[in-house]
Amino acid sequence: MPVLSLPAADFLHRHAPGLLHGAALLAIAGGIGLWGALLLAPQPDPAPPMLTVEPAPAPSLDTLAGWFGSGRGRLQVRMTGLMAAGPRGTAILSIDGAPARAFRVGDTLAPGVTLAEVHAHGIVVSQDGMDEAITAPAAAAPAPGFIPAGPPHTGR
Repeated sequence: MPVLSLPAADFLHRHAPGLLHGAALLAIAGGIGLWGALLLAPQPDPAPPMLTVEPAPAPSLDTLAGWFGSGRGRLQVRMTGLMAAGPRGTAILSIDGAPARAFRVGDTLAPGVTLAEVHAHGIVVSQDGMDEAITAPAAAAPAPGFIPAGPPHTGR
């Protein structure tokens, strides 16, 4: 087995720290170069979205409905009260079970439906050019006898 001669061993002994230092600098430079190339590399474009097939929309019957009437279901109008009659009349109505609110002559009750007239005993509703009279419900007759006006008075 060859033994290092004194000049080679002396060379390694003197220059070993510098050689290790150089090798470490080369390793650091290589790592920085590798990571720099990886981080600064251009990103690939995102993949195009998948092709989706949507069902064709159902044919619209709006044109036919315009020819033969709107085809809407009947509007449920419940008259709660009448506040005034005549061209400036106001009626309190519940439309399709909604809470009752006041409508004036000419107000829209629903799309295509307006309050045409208010009379003393009913209203006229216009839908798609056709007028329909709705009479007010008959008021219940008061029970015979005295009608209490408030809480009973104890008299003390």
